[in-house]
Amino acid sequence: MIEHVITGMVLHKPLTGYELKKEVESGIGNFYKASYGSLYPALKKLTDKGYVTLTEQTQVARLKKYYMATEAGKTAFLEWLMAPVDIGSGTAAILAKIYFFGELPKTMRNQKIQEYESAVQTVLDQYKNMEAQLADTIKNDRDYFELSTLYYGLQHTQGLLRWLKYIKTQESLTAFLQEN
Repeated sequence: MIEHVITGMVLHKPLTGYELKKEVESGIGNFYKASYGSLYPALKKLTDKGYVTLTEQTQVARLKKYYMATEAGKTAFLEWLMAPVDIGSGTAAILAKIYFFGELPKTMRNQKIQEYESAVQTVLDQYKNMEAQLADTIKNDRDYFELSTLYYGLQHTQGLLRWLKYIKTQESLTAFLQEN
């Protein structure tokens, strides 16, 4: 996923590795982490694939390397953005794609959000079925805490579904928080 995140970050403006790290931290850093040790090998790979270009500029007696997405990189990035997401791969995969949904036409992003809603609803239904089967089986502390993780999954999945329904409307995000 790091290659797609990098490409998305350098779609519209060239960034140095340092600037890219700062963009990741300030943009998607609340759910996705990228170290210099993962950024620079990914940048090399993207450059080798022809998905980003490298331009060197001397500034204040220092050589700076700037990375910018190519048309091939943009195409590969948009293909990733429109590809189905594997709900089982975790929330970070969904959030990383949604972070870049401003790159898609409104009809396409609404379609993708609807697909996510459907997949999340399927997971929620599975959790509810499990809960119905297990809720009355608590016999000891071990059973209780094992079942508590299912309840966490239920709560998390319900929240994700509610959030997806809300962002599709593109209404005030602060209003979403006030609804809680």
